[in-house]
Amino acid sequence: MPLSNTQFSDVLDSDPQNCHRVANTKTRRLAALQQIAADKLFTDPALTVFVAGSMGRSEMGVRSDLDLFLVSLKNCDELQQRALIASLDSLNESLGYAPFSNRRFVKVYELGDLLRNTGSPQDDTENCFTARMLLLLESRVLANQETYLQVLDQVLSQYFRDERGKASYRPLFLLNDVLRYWRTLCLNYEELRHDRDRPWWKKNINLKFSRMLTVFATVATLTVQEVHGKADFRPMCDLTPIQRLAYALDCLNENSLLRRFREFLADYEQFLCWKEDETLDARVREDEFKHSVRTSADRSSDFLYDVLMNDRIPQARRKFLVI
Repeated sequence: MPLSNTQFSDVLDSDPQNCHRVANTKTRRLAALQQIAADKLFTDPALTVFVAGSMGRSEMGVRSDLDLFLVSLKNCDELQQRALIASLDSLNESLGYAPFSNRRFVKVYELGDLLRNTGSPQDDTENCFTARMLLLLESRVLANQETYLQVLDQVLSQYFRDERGKASYRPLFLLNDVLRYWRTLCLNYEELRHDRDRPWWKKNINLKFSRMLTVFATVATLTVQEVHGKADFRPMCDLTPIQRLAYALDCLNENSLLRRFREFLADYEQFLCWKEDETLDARVREDEFKHSVRTSADRSSDFLYDVLMNDRIPQARRKFLVI
């Protein structure tokens, strides 16, 4: 919906240091990937490929991994699966990215499974839950945009299936799943924290900054405004998480948060710089660095909490974040 107040979005767009350090490079990387994927690898119109993670958030740096998801509108047999996964590996290797860290979830996701498994035990064991959340929260299409839009629309229809024009409708199905995703990320951190093959900064710093932002920027858009149906939420999927947060703050229209929003952006920019630091693996052992990360992360989480608990949000909506 049109907003009369866009000062938070204006802050994000006006300062090139606000999480846009290498925006041109990022844009070129995504465009190059899209060209390769469309021309050489994924020409079947029933298939779509999207990127998530740092590239999906438009924050990809030289140390980032490439997170690719392939979704099909139809059933793929084992031979087709192997060929498509080989194409993903080929794309990843040709661009010089690290091998996929969890081979078990490098697969072709069928749209029917993403919909059917919602809420079932298979939702987690087959990784459909994560694929569905990343599609909604931080994805950018890499190949076959029409199919991507169809997949996105059907997944959203699943979440908003009870709207039916009711004035009393609230998007609790989607809100609960987004909050469940955050709890899952936190639990996964506890499982992986002793994994020596995964750097501490990837397990811990990403959770405290990018993953927290992705989740709670979306929670904010579902909370600060009335969302009565799919059409109200659909434009949010086209925004990066940081843009989504700025939009939610514009909707909230609480001018007293503007200074803290600038601080939040500065802390997030520092997080992006940390990720690019080649000495990071050594620095994370330093007490001073750990204190700096903790202070910045606490300030960021406090800001997001205060946004969601703001008195301008009706108590009836805030209640659903807890109960």
